[in-house]
Amino acid sequence: MDKRSLLAITVTFLVLILWQTLYLGPKQEKKAAEKSLKEEYAARDSFAGREAEPSGREEVKKQSEDAGAWNAERKEAERSGETLGLVPAEDTARALTIKISTEVMDVTLRSKGGEIGEVKLFNYRMDDGEPVELIPAGNKGGLAVELKKGEITKNFTDANFSVLVDGIRLNEDRGIRLDEEKEKVEVVFLKKAGEGDYLEKRFVFFRRGYEFRASFRVNREGAFREADRYAIAWNCGLAVTEENETGDKQGFASLGKVGGEFYKESLRKFGDGKTKEQPGQVIWAGARTKYFISALVEDNPSSATLELRGNEKESMVGYAIVYPIRGNPSAVEHSYRGYIGPLDMEGLEKLDAGLEQSIDFGWLRFLSVLALRVMLFFKKFIPNYGWIIILMSVMTKVLFYRLTHKSFKSMKDMQKLQPKIKELQDKYKNDKEKLNKQTMKLYKESGVNPLGGCLPMLLQMPVFIALFGALRNTIELRNAPFILWINDLSSPDILFNFGFTIPFLGDSFHLLPILMGGAMVLQSKLGGSPTGGSAPPGQTKMMTTMMPIVFTFMFYRMPSGLVLYWIVNNLLTIVQQYYVHRQSEREEALASKGGEAS
Repeated sequence: MDKRSLLAITVTFLVLILWQTLYLGPKQEKKAAEKSLKEEYAARDSFAGREAEPSGREEVKKQSEDAGAWNAERKEAERSGETLGLVPAEDTARALTIKISTEVMDVTLRSKGGEIGEVKLFNYRMDDGEPVELIPAGNKGGLAVELKKGEITKNFTDANFSVLVDGIRLNEDRGIRLDEEKEKVEVVFLKKAGEGDYLEKRFVFFRRGYEFRASFRVNREGAFREADRYAIAWNCGLAVTEENETGDKQGFASLGKVGGEFYKESLRKFGDGKTKEQPGQVIWAGARTKYFISALVEDNPSSATLELRGNEKESMVGYAIVYPIRGNPSAVEHSYRGYIGPLDMEGLEKLDAGLEQSIDFGWLRFLSVLALRVMLFFKKFIPNYGWIIILMSVMTKVLFYRLTHKSFKSMKDMQKLQPKIKELQDKYKNDKEKLNKQTMKLYKESGVNPLGGCLPMLLQMPVFIALFGALRNTIELRNAPFILWINDLSSPDILFNFGFTIPFLGDSFHLLPILMGGAMVLQSKLGGSPTGGSAPPGQTKMMTTMMPIVFTFMFYRMPSGLVLYWIVNNLLTIVQQYYVHRQSEREEALASKGGEAS
């Protein structure tokens, strides 16, 4: 078997392994998770107050009484002449809070507004060590219901709702822990208005994961019939969670999917505070920061309008799904799968709604996703992402080894041609066209490609850009340490703080970009001209000096994981250049001896 056949078989075998590991495996896990999730959601209850699992005669009696009172309150809402305002006078009862603790987060619901008031994630920490809080302090809660008539909008954020927890009427604050004995909890809010109008909101949270259920019903027997639209809205925004507030806000965006189209508006697009509207079949709507997201995925997508909301001055991004009310029905309702948590690609893919598109991987998304999958695969065996990045740099160098080898050889050949090129430049200094023609003839006769030195760099740039997309915004690298002073591979490394701000450098000293610049200087001195030796000496010296400086400034504020990748790449390139030069010197020595012998 010849070398080419052996290489083809080896490459095919590796492709099959990667296909199984990176594509088929995750696909099968995804289907299994979807099946499990569907079974968990299969038994959906009606909007009427339902009974919890009986644990004794007294408990059954208590649940029955509460459910009866709940239905009686509904009937009273249909008969009474109460008027519901934004701050209704009858809301004299103390607002209640329900704190739900799952395996991954604390969620606080409020009877005032019947909304999500706080979300704290246990597995993600702020700089002070406290759990990440996703809802800004002092803001009203998330997932409000709005009734609309023309340009008029009424919401219920300041209205106090009655509360049922697992079918039992709540009269005081409640804390609920979900564990092996209690897998889920249901919280239902009811707000009655006059002449049979009422609003009902239901939330179901589960022991595992960041997904929850949300259902909304508006009963329209009185004044609510005047509304021609209603909306489910996230108006509280999301909190800044990173020390680099500016970098975090650059990831703020309102987004969603309508039909087959994905829409995104970044925070800076909301300088005027105006809502961006996208009518159609709304699949999901969400708001994200650099690393976290709040989103609703509709169970049965229908004709609606996706509203992308934001306010740059207040650093707020939100969303709403607005439904037209057609045919004057007595009630309208919609149900959703909700998600509030990290921008974790594998977790978002399990929702099977395209929510993973919310992760910003840049314009080479498919390569960035591949790079992230490779890193996640290696994370099963290597606990530190820093070593994984080094391994990926080595893999990239191996992948492009032969091409880079030819590039360095081409550069050496170009350097050998310099005396002849100089002669042509002197001979045809007044005839540029003749000079170019004779120079290209010399390249062809010598078998040298003048672009050979640039090609490997150009081919590696997509890999570099893809890795940049994977490292910049993926939650997996957030606060991921490496060694020594490198404690966050998704941010620039900080050796020490200046105590003041320096233009272009900021307020801290980053060592890795300096080391990278030094490696580039060493590489350029070993490899000669960056242009392959075809540039004039003055230009060559300038480029050899300026390129490391320019790259150092370019990389100074980039994620340390990316700079680490490039440093390792440069060091491996230096080793390869040294090997090529030694080989070239041996060939020249042998040729010289052969010439002398003849």
